[in-house]
Amino acid sequence: MEKHDFSRQYLESISTADLISLADDYGIDIPSNLTRRFIIGELLELAEELENDANSDGDVQLTDDSVSLPDSLPRSYNETQIFAVQRNPAWVFVFWDISDAQMAALRNNMDFEHLLLHVAFFDTATGDTPVDSFDIRISEHDREQYIFIPAGRKYLIINLKSSFDDGEQKVLAYTKRLEIPQEGSAVASLQPGQKIEMTELERLSGMEKIISDHYRNHRQSFS
Repeated sequence: MEKHDFSRQYLESISTADLISLADDYGIDIPSNLTRRFIIGELLELAEELENDANSDGDVQLTDDSVSLPDSLPRSYNETQIFAVQRNPAWVFVFWDISDAQMAALRNNMDFEHLLLHVAFFDTATGDTPVDSFDIRISEHDREQYIFIPAGRKYLIINLKSSFDDGEQKVLAYTKRLEIPQEGSAVASLQPGQKIEMTELERLSGMEKIISDHYRNHRQSFS
């Protein structure tokens, strides 16, 4: 766009038609009954805004030299925490971390046996008593795990626990309560060899491939 002179002296020297044309160039809507004085005032306000924008550094300006990015993310942030992400109605991805201090304390405890993930299922968003649960033993070096979710489950919490030789278990960290998407009744009751008709939405979700892959790799979970 052509750069214009927005000084008051210049604006007052040009015709009203030229003022309206100039305002139109910069997207200023000029009502038909607006006087020259108000048109000039609008253009002077615009000139001030343009000057402020030109002189302002803005809230954030990044250049190639202003931020140094690491080549790779650290394996550990030295905090004890656990998170769960729903991949699809059948699988949850869990990842966790344990601080060096906490891991050292566990190793120094003669009664410490191993770490585990305790997966607890609930029927409601606020219930305290799980309707079902199971444990997955993990090594001290593990930091992630895919967990298969049985059909019909509604909510889950995953606890990162330490287990001791007297049977005691201590919670080190736990996920927020995760709501599990509910699959269609046809999918929930699916059995090997049974052919079902899926809706277009179910097909777009990739459910056919999920079911096929699951049956091929985890036949034992079908009952």
